[in-house]
Amino acid sequence: MERSENNVVSSPKRPISCGGRRPKPSRTVAHPVRNRLEEALFRCYNAALQSLRAVLVPLACSVFLLHAGPQPAPQAYLQRGLHLAYLYNWIEAAPDFQAAEKGFRAAGDKRNALYAHLGLMRATIERHNLPRASAKLGTELESNALLKSDKQLRMFCLMVKGDIDLEIDTRTARRDWEQVQALAHSLGDKRWENRASAQIGITAFYDGDLQTASKNVGRAVAVAARIHDAGAEIRYTTVLGMALSQAKMYSQALPYFRRALALARKTPDSGYPLFTYEAELEAFIGLQRYGDAQRLGDDMLRHVQTQYRTGGPQVEILPFLARVALARGDVPRAIADLKKSIAICKAAGYQHEQTEPEAMLAEIFRKQGNFPQAEYFAARAAADTQASGDKWSLPQRLQILAQLQVSQGKYTEADRTYDRASAFIDSALANSPSVLEKTALIKASSSLYTEHFALVASRLHNPAKAYSIVEQVRGRVAADLLMSGSVSPQKAKEIEHRLSLLQLRMMSAKSPEQINRLRNRIFSIEESRWVTPGVNILKRKARETVPVATVQRSLDPSTAVLEYVIADPRSYCLAITHDSFRIVTLPGKSSIDELAASYLKSARAKLPAHAEARKLFDALLGPVSKAAYKQKLVIVRDGQLHLFPFDALEDPSGRYVAESHVVAYAPSVTSFYLLRQETTGREDSMGPLLAVGGVPYAQTGLRQISLVRGENPVLGNLPDSTQEVRDANAAIPGHNKLLLGTAATESAFKHAVGRQRYGTIHLAVHGFANDADPNRAALALLPDLAAGEDGFLHASEIAMLHLHANLVVLSACDTAVGPIQGEEGISTLARAFLFAGAKAVVSTLWPVQAASSLLLMSRFYAHIESGEPPAFALADAKRDVLRSFGKAAVPYYWAAYTFEGAPGPAHR
Repeated sequence: MERSENNVVSSPKRPISCGGRRPKPSRTVAHPVRNRLEEALFRCYNAALQSLRAVLVPLACSVFLLHAGPQPAPQAYLQRGLHLAYLYNWIEAAPDFQAAEKGFRAAGDKRNALYAHLGLMRATIERHNLPRASAKLGTELESNALLKSDKQLRMFCLMVKGDIDLEIDTRTARRDWEQVQALAHSLGDKRWENRASAQIGITAFYDGDLQTASKNVGRAVAVAARIHDAGAEIRYTTVLGMALSQAKMYSQALPYFRRALALARKTPDSGYPLFTYEAELEAFIGLQRYGDAQRLGDDMLRHVQTQYRTGGPQVEILPFLARVALARGDVPRAIADLKKSIAICKAAGYQHEQTEPEAMLAEIFRKQGNFPQAEYFAARAAADTQASGDKWSLPQRLQILAQLQVSQGKYTEADRTYDRASAFIDSALANSPSVLEKTALIKASSSLYTEHFALVASRLHNPAKAYSIVEQVRGRVAADLLMSGSVSPQKAKEIEHRLSLLQLRMMSAKSPEQINRLRNRIFSIEESRWVTPGVNILKRKARETVPVATVQRSLDPSTAVLEYVIADPRSYCLAITHDSFRIVTLPGKSSIDELAASYLKSARAKLPAHAEARKLFDALLGPVSKAAYKQKLVIVRDGQLHLFPFDALEDPSGRYVAESHVVAYAPSVTSFYLLRQETTGREDSMGPLLAVGGVPYAQTGLRQISLVRGENPVLGNLPDSTQEVRDANAAIPGHNKLLLGTAATESAFKHAVGRQRYGTIHLAVHGFANDADPNRAALALLPDLAAGEDGFLHASEIAMLHLHANLVVLSACDTAVGPIQGEEGISTLARAFLFAGAKAVVSTLWPVQAASSLLLMSRFYAHIESGEPPAFALADAKRDVLRSFGKAAVPYYWAAYTFEGAPGPAHR
């Protein structure tokens, strides 16, 4: 039986299964890079097939075999165990490792006893808590003298750890396999060097590095065939088929599985190819070939029942058979199979394996309306998931439990369950290896926060707690842009070790008090990795939630803060003013999303969009009534609300909101409050000015660089941008610095902001949004290859700047748009400037037209020159356009520009 195969079709959080399990659909999350990878892997594999020999030479012995000749019993056991393990036949290797460890310990042979112990740990991994097992191996690698001095033994330990870490942390797993690769190279071991390369490719896949993934995994098959590594060839042939299966190309995947099965039959010591059969069974289910799936599943079950002493393989097959039974309408058979799987798990101590059938039973009973039974199995699934150390699946298990508790009117219990789930999400986020992974986790968990908010708001009638729930999560990815590897490697290692220990304790915590204390400690340690902690108030206090009463006291009578939570079947608006705080019920997400899409389609087509704007007003601002008529509206958006301008909505009289209100936006109520506090403590000067424009894009190599990046290659010159810079320069007095023409390099901009404080920064350049990866959103300046700058100022680079600007103006396309991240908000270039220290940012919601942009910016700076605060200056500039052009001034020409930050006092 093949165990811990590197499964490229499982959830990004659980990239392999240490038990050789196929991931179930309920645990599978679509990965943003997966569909682009499978085609490349398919091509690589076809190339690899051309190099297969007509006759494969079976693997005679493992790289780890000890010297030939007469050997004592423990040595023979170890030799056979390693031979089977090398072929991924871990289940048959387990008894040999166990006997070898016992014999070597009795003989006092510490080295080989450790070898056997590591093999047994890997062979029986289903019985271990994975985070604890990884931590234990990490400690041994650091402290055990044998593992430090014996390269071969150390390599084996790292392989075991690498398999475990692929379950729990791809970043750590990649480091494990990189060390394996280096050790294999130094030992001249081509087979493990090739395998390690493939493992690195799979970890790269989950980190979004498609080039490394496709190259390494595809090449591994060809190399394995050339050097007669049958175990690796079976393994990666199956993996490539699973990539096609994940893309729902089930028919195309089947030949890969058949090829792997044929190779397995030629290599008897590889054991029963359960892993490949499971992959084939998954494809049959995907093709709705339930008869074939039933026959294959029954054959697999009969085989493992007679061949293996333990019930381990059965617990993997029975849930598959339950799925087939459900598809065929045989619910009693499905329930029986799942209960049998749970019983075997309990008898064998496979705690993690029993969580999936428990969760499936909870869903079956929920659909039957048997909520008490559904809650019973959901609670067991959550408890066993926590005990097994599976931090990625636990929030989902708890969310399902909370939903069942709500269905039975157990609102207080459900509130506590949601609290636990959000705490474990925070713990998982703290040690996620990348912004992409954090984003994926928050997006996947977004419904948890909205469900919890709705419960507390509508059932428990606790507006203050409802406010704290949504505020806790908003802005997480923006804050995570501050993360970086710039701390020393030793410090980074220490931080990760401390986080790992705290997360282990978190998985054992039972009481809400314990969980919250540990979560706060995790936050504190996580922030020590930030590049520029304490530079501005958002960075210092990004994790804190300001109480709503404190926010109210800070508001003047002319301001209303409207925070939206968009969900189905109902949405909500938290309306906060100086003297009131209430939660208003709004139409559901489906209705609002449809209205938003209709409005954007008309507005971007340069149509008046009167009907659409009125409907959105009625849905979003009308129900808020009194608060909506304050002079200043601070909007905290959610979902699709990020993509359209509130000041272009029309009230019942047919007037634009812009004609009577000053509209500002904020990432969250907390960030608005912090920015407002920053405003009161900072000198209100708009100067000096740093401005960039007149970039000669057509005469530079930036077009070629953009092609390499995969961005839009059409980077034409912006002739009006020079005039924008001159208007800004005329309006703002001081020792201004203008970067025009060939002086507008990325390095010059970074150098300028690093040397001097600028009150206003104006960038009239091209901009790129990136829906797939917020870090790749960028402003296009000029490259300076000598300084190592490619000309693209990315969001992650911006967030690390030390800015002290009262205002940043991004007169570029799409600088206020980016990927919608569920309840955490939106990742944009504008948001990055706020976290770099800017007090406010003017940015754009769609591509702006040069002539209208020049006019709006000219009027904006005229109002700045007269002493108006930026938010009021922008509102007045829009009114100027409306007065000058009347009905011809459709929203496309003026509404794209938005103001994010604290709006400031009225015109003095």
